[in-house]
Amino acid sequence: MNPFYAGLMCTSLLVGTIASLFGCMSAVRCHHRSAFAICLVIALLDFAPLAVLLARLPESETLSPVPWTAAALSLTALSLFASFTLWHKSRRQLSPVSIKESCDHLPSALCFAGENGLPCLKNLKMDELSHRIAGEALMNANEFWGAVAHEPIVTLPDGQTWSFERTPLYLSGQTVYQIIGTNITEEARLKRELERENLRLEDMNRRLRQYGQEVQELTREREILRAKTRVHDEIGQVLLQTRQFLSGTLGDAEGICAQWRQNAWLLLGKYAEEAREDSFEQLARAAQAIGAAIARVGAFPEDGTENAHLAEAAAHECLTNLVRHAHGTRLEISSEATKIGWKIRYINDGDAPTGPIVEGSGLSSLRAQVEAAGGEMVVEHAPRFALTLILPMERRDAE
Repeated sequence: MNPFYAGLMCTSLLVGTIASLFGCMSAVRCHHRSAFAICLVIALLDFAPLAVLLARLPESETLSPVPWTAAALSLTALSLFASFTLWHKSRRQLSPVSIKESCDHLPSALCFAGENGLPCLKNLKMDELSHRIAGEALMNANEFWGAVAHEPIVTLPDGQTWSFERTPLYLSGQTVYQIIGTNITEEARLKRELERENLRLEDMNRRLRQYGQEVQELTREREILRAKTRVHDEIGQVLLQTRQFLSGTLGDAEGICAQWRQNAWLLLGKYAEEAREDSFEQLARAAQAIGAAIARVGAFPEDGTENAHLAEAAAHECLTNLVRHAHGTRLEISSEATKIGWKIRYINDGDAPTGPIVEGSGLSSLRAQVEAAGGEMVVEHAPRFALTLILPMERRDAE
């Protein structure tokens, strides 16, 4: 046998020896004693010819290559087959090593320990968290749990949040404590966002309540203003009628007394609501009593709406100014529906103003009501007095 063949045989026997030893390790892992013994015997059978061959390598030319080649290849093939079979079998069976490897690959931290705190099984994540929380590896589970028991939800400096839980397990009459650490970073983030959203909603609710109170206060003030305007209009009319009667021009004592009684009831809060049901007819009768006439042309806002109330209030004010300042006898009211609401115009036949109109309490109050309703009031003095209301779509009164 030349040196080349001798080296090749040595390499084959060495591979067989190593494969047999690997088979022994797999057998130990699978807890198969018989397989371990077989692999050990194969390893010895590989090593024995290897040792002989190495010892007689200088005299290799005297060795017959055929039996040595057959023996080396056979032992190497047997060693590889046994090693592969045991390795494949160990991969399909549970063992303490496989359980430890599986635990190490878990994303959660896991530890099993006895009553004395000595860990029976722990994974790498638990050791890592123990280092970051307690500053050392988990050697005693009781000490670790004592460090986190008062606050089982721990937030690490890098922002990760972990939740720990300990559960007692009873196995074969013994108590084993299971400690599990779960990464709840995303849940903690969602909780913080929810808390911020709750604070924002609470602040919004507070501002909405405040807004509701302000709306109630504004509505109350508007109703007070409306009542004052109504009293102003009613008393203004009866004063004009009284003035006409005292001057001997128009009116009768019985009608004027009835008007004063009606205004007294109004001031006392006993004004009949039916007077509001046909306000323009009542206004026309009041105008007739003081020697004036009201003419209406076009379509008007529906009764009961805020626009109808504003149109009535403007008619009261224009009638008062017609008799008191312009000394006229006719008030013309024209109304038309527009794309955005209503346009109502008031024109009288009285004396033309000598200059721009200075709005008194009546016109100022009317303007405030119109603008509060989202409308616009235009007062003209030339060529004659004219008042125009531009109102939005009807809105029902809050009454």
